Amino acid sequence: MAHCSLGSIVQHQQSPSRLTVSVTSPPYASFGRAIDANHIQSWELCPGTIFGVELGPRPWDIDSLKCELLRLRQRHPAVPVVLRLGNHFDVEAAHAIQVATQLHVRGVIVDGDPIRETLCRFLTEPVDLAADVVEWFSLRRPAVPPQFVDLIRKIFHHGDTQGAVQNLFSDLGESARTARARCRKLALPPPSNWFQVARAVRAALFLQRAESRPLLELAMDLGYSDHSALSHQLTRMFGASAGAIRGTLGWEWLLDSWLARWSARAADGRHAAVGVR
Repeated sequence: MAHCSLGSIVQHQQSPSRLTVSVTSPPYASFGRAIDANHIQSWELCPGTIFGVELGPRPWDIDSLKCELLRLRQRHPAVPVVLRLGNHFDVEAAHAIQVATQLHVRGVIVDGDPIRETLCRFLTEPVDLAADVVEWFSLRRPAVPPQFVDLIRKIFHHGDTQGAVQNLFSDLGESARTARARCRKLALPPPSNWFQVARAVRAALFLQRAESRPLLELAMDLGYSDHSALSHQLTRMFGASAGAIRGTLGWEWLLDSWLARWSARAADGRHAAVGVR
């Protein structure tokens, strides 16, 4: 990830933003008016919201771009960010796209492009989902040990195949018991839950990019016994039905919801255990 020091972030927090941030949400017909992303609350954004970022008047300050994009993604981890550009392409625009890509902006949309169709390509067919998830999680929990980050990466990279699941812990050089203990110490879901959510995220992305195919047909293609099994897993993981997920784009809100739901259940369990004592 591109470097942006704490001092730089604080300095940019104290100065007006050069970014114009607008919102599109299901069914992604258009981007709305500009919002103040530094003050809008997460509960004000519906599931599947996407931020469209415009860079303002030229010349563009690339250092400001780096820090402001990082701050935006840290503040709203459930919302993927795309870069909005006009039709004028030159060296400066190409550089901005390069920097935005390094900062894990999910794609570029040009004025006049069909919004949903364009966003669907970027958000439902990531080039390297495992790398994107690891970077996203590291942004959300920067102090997590590298062994745990590597565990997540390998689960999302290989975890959808049975043989890979069986060999994963030997590849990591530790036992499943050690991995479970590390997760418990970090107050994070155990490896078995990460396996389940990795499969569910891939299923969700498949649903999103095959919007018109029958749910039963998709479920069978994904290895589920029927559409009810798929719907049950998605609802259990993300608290949303297959139909609701299908109408959205992107995985960030799904993983964010899953982590929040798991944390709430874990906290309830701890409170219940204290009450029993």
